[in-house]
Amino acid sequence: MKIGLIGAQNSHSRHFCEVINKKRPWDDVTISYLYGEDDPAEAKRLCGDFGITACSDEDEVIQKSDAVIVTYRKGSAHYQPVMKALRAGKPVFNDKPFATDIGEAKEIIDLASERGIMLNGGSSLKGLSGLAAVKENITPGSTAVITFSADPESEYDGYWFYGCHAVEVCLTLFGLDYVSAQSFRNNNAVVTNIAYQDRLCVIATTPQLNKLAVSVSNSGKTVCYDIPMDYESAGPEEFVNMVKTGELPRSYEFYLKAVELTGKIIETAGL
Repeated sequence: MKIGLIGAQNSHSRHFCEVINKKRPWDDVTISYLYGEDDPAEAKRLCGDFGITACSDEDEVIQKSDAVIVTYRKGSAHYQPVMKALRAGKPVFNDKPFATDIGEAKEIIDLASERGIMLNGGSSLKGLSGLAAVKENITPGSTAVITFSADPESEYDGYWFYGCHAVEVCLTLFGLDYVSAQSFRNNNAVVTNIAYQDRLCVIATTPQLNKLAVSVSNSGKTVCYDIPMDYESAGPEEFVNMVKTGELPRSYEFYLKAVELTGKIIETAGL
């Protein structure tokens, strides 16, 4: 399987290349083509380091590849190449943020569903191995606090760029059936209360945080978890396994809810 990579500036581009082309967990899978005009210097380095062929545009990558990874830093730039790849019948990994517009997210999901094309993506943090133990401790009555980095002033679509990480961790731990979300901003810190029917998740983000931590409180007892950031292989493994098995790792509704919830945070915090 020859994979095409669209986007070079994002550090995830190198992560995918390191896992797939250098570690070689699959003998029959290689990132073979790259379009990286978002960072031509890094694109040249990636091609040299990992034996990848540079392409002149997104269309060439899509045409030559069996599957496509879209990893532009700006989520607002994902829609067009993702839709082109899906229309060409190619499985797609749509990196985080999945979208910055709920209408575009729905169009992506609808096209993949109608044509039966494999699609996944978003934040790789939802695949962190340390989250399983946290999820087991979340029961009716639980309150959890998730802390991670996000900058509402980021040049890459503001809060969307990193805020989506904590949002997808929340949905992974608590489920998709949240009832309401209300956010508050203090300087560049953003705090969000996400209410479920019988549980509460609080997301607190600041630009300075570089570790993911989750605390879970039940009946007066609080357990704190520092989550190991072993995310580099999570996205590549999930994508390749999806394409090979033809089985989606989660429902498409997850991605819609992630975009919806991130949008609510931005709206209610006035970001």
